[in-house]
Amino acid sequence: MKKKRRIITVIIIAAILILTVVIVNSQSKGKPYPVKVAEVTKGDIQTVLSTNALIKSKKTKEYMGKAQYTVKTVHVEVGDKVKAGDVLLSYDIKDYENAVKQARLQYENALLNKAELLAQKQKIEDQIKELDEKIFILDGSSNPEDIANLQALIQARKNIQEISDEKVKLMDNSIALAKMQMDTCIDNLNEAKQGIIAEFDGVVTQVNAREGLPLSMAQPAFVVQQLDNLKGVINLGKYDAAKVKVGQKVILKYESYVYDGRISFIEPVASKDITMGSTDATILAEIDILNPDEHLKINFDVNADILVASASQVLKLPTECLKYGKDGDVSVFVVKDGFAVLTPVKIGIQSDTEVEITDGLSEGDIVISTPSDNITDGMAVVPAGEKK
Repeated sequence: MKKKRRIITVIIIAAILILTVVIVNSQSKGKPYPVKVAEVTKGDIQTVLSTNALIKSKKTKEYMGKAQYTVKTVHVEVGDKVKAGDVLLSYDIKDYENAVKQARLQYENALLNKAELLAQKQKIEDQIKELDEKIFILDGSSNPEDIANLQALIQARKNIQEISDEKVKLMDNSIALAKMQMDTCIDNLNEAKQGIIAEFDGVVTQVNAREGLPLSMAQPAFVVQQLDNLKGVINLGKYDAAKVKVGQKVILKYESYVYDGRISFIEPVASKDITMGSTDATILAEIDILNPDEHLKINFDVNADILVASASQVLKLPTECLKYGKDGDVSVFVVKDGFAVLTPVKIGIQSDTEVEITDGLSEGDIVISTPSDNITDGMAVVPAGEKK
């Protein structure tokens, strides 16, 4: 009996729950769901890639100089303005003057040695000629005295050591080597006399040379840059690099200052910065800055907005209206006659807040903004703020 009562009680409770659900559902069907909406409008839209740019000089020169040269005088300091042809540094040239003197003496000695050798060669050739003439005269004579003299002449002819052409060639080689050494010393002296010369107008931004010391090859003696001829440098990953092209407009922002720019160069190959431990390759791109001023400094890090795409007078919507499917398809809920109608759309370019609609909607359509999972196709809705 008790068991039967329990079953009846469970049935009654279940019936009450079912009835409650039916009543709630019926009430909800009759009451439109409030939604936020946006209108499809016509206008301009831009796709902007936001990144950071490092400000660099378009014209920079690192002057290394010669490691073996000793610095005599440093003529400039950091911050000095220089013009093309100005002397930045003078070398101590005493050692190079002495080297030229020594090399010139060695060259002159080589010339003298060859002249002496040629004189010996000529003297020997004259002796041989004289002996040959005497031998020719006595040859065939039957006079015992002539025969004895002939034998002595022949023996003297054999004893003469001639100077070979190879020995003369060796002397020529010695002269050539001495000449090369002398020319090198003269070039070194002339270069040392010249010092380090500025190649263009600019500002000295780094000085590492020290008077009385040889130059180091580990760092430049000077760095000269043009501070009013600036560019922006950006590093693009493989996804962003596909969007950026030469000629695209760029807006650079530093504090409250805004500068116009344009992509002027993109490296043809990517590279990896192994010093930073990164395995991702990047491509370097450069930005011409069209209106630089005194506020923009080399090595500043500034914001860069690259205009990668734009369209004029197209249909557009706020991006939060879009609903993405599992297969990547895009749709929106259009509000028609008080109901949410799921409508497939095709999209074009996007900005941070808006998206171009290329198909599926018309100007003036009202679309649900930020649709929740509760909204379904055909559901009664009402724009927030309206009463129904």
